Amino acid sequence: MNQNIDKNTLLEEFLVSLNADRWINSNYLSVVSKSAVSDVIWNSNFPLKLRDLTIFFINNSLEKIEVPTRDQFIEMKTQARLEVILLSYLNQFKDNKLVIKRLIEYFKSTKSLTTAPESIYLISDKFWNLIEDTSVDFNFYTKRFILMSVIVPTILFWVDDDSDNNLNTNKYIKKCFNRSMRIGKIKNKIKEAFSKFL
Repeated sequence: MNQNIDKNTLLEEFLVSLNADRWINSNYLSVVSKSAVSDVIWNSNFPLKLRDLTIFFINNSLEKIEVPTRDQFIEMKTQARLEVILLSYLNQFKDNKLVIKRLIEYFKSTKSLTTAPESIYLISDKFWNLIEDTSVDFNFYTKRFILMSVIVPTILFWVDDDSDNNLNTNKYIKKCFNRSMRIGKIKNKIKEAFSKFL
C-alpha cells in the first residue's frame, strides 16, 4: 500500500464532500463510511482522523507554493518576498475558495482549539523557511508569530475578495504588514529589556 498516494486520494475525497457539507468531524466520519476505500486505510493514514487530515492538507498546500528564481527572489526585500509567497499560497485556491471558507469555519469552532494555531504556525514557518530565514532563539519564534498576524486577516479578507486578480487583497496585505511592523518594534523593545538581565 502506497501511503502517500492513499493520503492524496483520501484528501481529495474529503474535499469533494465540502461542496455539500462542512469541515467537521461528523462529515469526515460520513465520508469514511461511504468511501470505497476501507476504514482501515483511512485510519492508517489519519490516526487522529480530521485533525491529521487537516494538517496533511496544510502541509500539502504549502508544497504547491511557487516562488521566483532564487536570483530574483534574494534581490527582493523581506516583506516583498513574504507578500509573493502569501499570494502564491492563496492563488492555488482561487478557483475553489469554498474549501478555504469551510476550513475557516472549522478553525473558528471550538473543535479545533489546537489544530487551528498549529496549522497557522506551520504556514508561517514555511513562509520564513522559503525566504531562507536564519533567525534563532527569540527572533525565530517572534518572527513567526508576527507573520501569523498578517496571514490570518489576509486570508479572511481574501475569501470574500472578488476584485480583479485580487487587487484589493494585494493592497490589504500591505496594510497588514504595516500593522505588524508596529508589533515588531514592540518585540525589539522587549528583547532589549530582557537582554539587560542576561
